[in-house]
Amino acid sequence: MSITIVSSLPALLPVGNSDVVVVSSNLTASANFRYICDVSGSTASARLKCDKLPTTSYGFFGVSKVVETLILPAVPQTTSGWQSGGYAVKANLTFREEFGSPPTVATGTTTGSVIAWQAAFRQQDYNTAIANPTTYYAETVSGDAIAQKTISNRPASSTVTSGTNDFIGIVMNDTNVTGVCIRVEYSTGRNFIVTGTVSGCSMLINAGPRGLYNLTSGQTSDTQAGAINFPSQGGSITVRAAFNTAGTFTGVSRTGIYTYTIDNCERYDQLRVYFRNMYGGVDGYTFTKKNRQSVNVNRQTYGYNNSVYGDDQFDKQWSVTYRDTYNLQSDWLSDAEFSWLQEMIYSPECWIELSGALVPVVVQTNTFAIMKRINDRLQAITVDVQVGYENTAL
Repeated sequence: MSITIVSSLPALLPVGNSDVVVVSSNLTASANFRYICDVSGSTASARLKCDKLPTTSYGFFGVSKVVETLILPAVPQTTSGWQSGGYAVKANLTFREEFGSPPTVATGTTTGSVIAWQAAFRQQDYNTAIANPTTYYAETVSGDAIAQKTISNRPASSTVTSGTNDFIGIVMNDTNVTGVCIRVEYSTGRNFIVTGTVSGCSMLINAGPRGLYNLTSGQTSDTQAGAINFPSQGGSITVRAAFNTAGTFTGVSRTGIYTYTIDNCERYDQLRVYFRNMYGGVDGYTFTKKNRQSVNVNRQTYGYNNSVYGDDQFDKQWSVTYRDTYNLQSDWLSDAEFSWLQEMIYSPECWIELSGALVPVVVQTNTFAIMKRINDRLQAITVDVQVGYENTAL
């Protein structure tokens, strides 16, 4: 008996894009023949079955939606240091044959594995991304090379307050990477490294000013708290991620640099929204213009008799529920920022930061017209988001 993978999945599988494994066997003439694909991860497993195609006797397995169920993305935490992102998981694929009367599963198997990744490429970008998957997941390299991409399309520089949280996310090939770190450089002249322990196939770090400021002396390579020599108004912070076997910043594969410029001059009530981007990572954007809060109230009433004769009736409230809605106004945007923020409009998961906590919201805006400066000059966006919790009035 022999089962062969004719066309396999890429090593890094974005589950938002459909892809198919093609298999063949030399036992397809057997009675009641079917192909079997067992999908297993660290938390669950599933068995798929497929009849042979009459013309070629090949079997076809679309496993994207199955391995997606193995992914358990975590809500980002505003604490300092590294955390498990949960948006990638290693999935094992075992192919078998079933035949005979009654049908039984043969012992011969062919195995493969993928890193299932909670990403959904635009279709026109999918083939390019799959042709060079190591751009998106970390692996060790010889020498020092800028070869990796954080899982985000956000601009490389941004202006934020010193109390802003922000996240850098990475996907790792867990057979090659055992160490991860970020290098932090303050404009005051201080440089240090924050290392992390690899956990699974994805990592997330609060690399924004607030997360760095709250680092303890035990979390930094120079054994000083993150608040020491922290840049003041007008200063800047640069961060970049690196990956190797030791979690140090020498002989590594590393990402490009992200720069935060500190501006604590708040003209309006600023609100920051975080969203799961097209790569499964977490991005954030601060709406700095005039943002407004409103409350949507839903009432249920019933007719109430104030006398036993029913001659004094009035409506009385049975229950009242309400939700908060925010109308958010952005600052003027570059073309790159405008294109990137469309990911927030169709993101499956969003949060707004209120009183230091991330509160789930649903974006109410359904149409997002793409504008470019060459056609529309200066541009901004307005977005409505509704808090995911329904409150009840007693």
